[in-house]
Amino acid sequence: MGKTPRNQPKHHITLWHLVFMTTALFMTMLNMPLMAQTGMKILFFNTAVILCYILPVALISAELATGWPKHGVYTWVQEAFGAPFGFMAVFLQWFQAIFAMVATVAYTTAALAFVFDRPLDENPWLMFTGVIIIYWGATFANFKGTRITKRIASVCLLAGTIFPSLSMITLGLLYVSGPAQPAIDVSLTTANIIPSLSQTSTLFLFLSFLFGFIGMEVSAGHATEVQNVRRTYPIAILIAALIGFSISLLGGLTIAMIIPVTEISNTLGVLQTFTILLDHYGVPNILPVAAMFIAVGAAGQVSTWIAGPVKSLAVAGRDGMLPKFLHGSNTHDMPVPLMLVQATIATLIATAFLLHVKTNEVFLYLTSTAVLLYSVMYLMLYSTAIRLRYKHPNVPRTYKVPFGNWGIWVLGSIGFSISLIAFIIGFRPPDEPDFPATTYLAIIIPGVFLTLSIPFILWKVRRPNWKARKQAKKPRPTP
Repeated sequence: MGKTPRNQPKHHITLWHLVFMTTALFMTMLNMPLMAQTGMKILFFNTAVILCYILPVALISAELATGWPKHGVYTWVQEAFGAPFGFMAVFLQWFQAIFAMVATVAYTTAALAFVFDRPLDENPWLMFTGVIIIYWGATFANFKGTRITKRIASVCLLAGTIFPSLSMITLGLLYVSGPAQPAIDVSLTTANIIPSLSQTSTLFLFLSFLFGFIGMEVSAGHATEVQNVRRTYPIAILIAALIGFSISLLGGLTIAMIIPVTEISNTLGVLQTFTILLDHYGVPNILPVAAMFIAVGAAGQVSTWIAGPVKSLAVAGRDGMLPKFLHGSNTHDMPVPLMLVQATIATLIATAFLLHVKTNEVFLYLTSTAVLLYSVMYLMLYSTAIRLRYKHPNVPRTYKVPFGNWGIWVLGSIGFSISLIAFIIGFRPPDEPDFPATTYLAIIIPGVFLTLSIPFILWKVRRPNWKARKQAKKPRPTP
């Protein structure tokens, strides 16, 4: 088992390190174009996301982390429902992240290809190579431990997400304050802000917004390294939620005011906006620089996810859930064998870009798989929060969801319902002409249910020697 590195205190993650690491898990400029396509209705959707996702997951994670501060969802679900379900929760959190981060790297590669005028459908090897370089590079960097992870998260979030976001927002406000008119109707009328609640598309849009913020609870996997975790974690997750929500909302509104809604690209909307703004201010040549900053932000998000769930999965492995050859960790307490496994899986997933499948279809398969798997994990998380209130009512929690058991039931029920709806809708193919709906279902349905079965298969075939031996405590000397 790994040891704490020399010259590095065990609790070396400060409040702001944890804020940056948590924010880097979910905040990205890649979600802003989708938000912008709703126009002023972005105000409604973001408010709904606060009530239906951000508040439930932030407050519930804060309570669970202050009651059981070690190893995140693995410990929480295990305490509520037993070891196999705890393993399933952390396995799903880990496995979906591989799909999601391959998609994130692919989006980033697409953005860079756009800047350098290299159409991806004609260069599948470019997409594949981009995924391999960024994912494996982030993996090797994280071998150095959370000392490096927290620095990468902080630098990449500030330089690659917050700085370009604030730059785009500022330039956009100056742009529409001049002679240029906003591309959308900015009037604050009911019809302009509230979508038709009877249309199925409204629910799809809401779920797309919601899953732009997933992952806030993952930083709990680093809780054992956080200074005064019972106080720090609730504050950090709430600050991170506020930062991510505010900048994402303003960024989405900026894109909507610059580009007509029908012309916004899901993958390239941010660079479309920068192109217009930089042309307007006479500096079009710095567009590649803007693209590189955005790529740095995405790389930071990938790095943070690579180092997050895998640490909790490694704990589950040493508890007897995984074969012994996957238990190892280096002197920086990083589970190198498992990190190599996840990078190898990411490489295999990335080969989909070489199979003559349209790039947009590959994106959809990756994100849909991630959403479906993560929905199941969230179903377990919300159920856990409610059950632990009754199973372990006397465990000290520095922070508790307000209004007693009524509060946990309301927040847990909202989160559970939204996650269940997301899981059901995730199997529905997009309503697009020429989209291979049958192929989509033939891949997604068996893939998801096979993945859900893996933790239980491993539980059934586990061997006694999979459980790591704990060092016996030395007996106290007899006086």
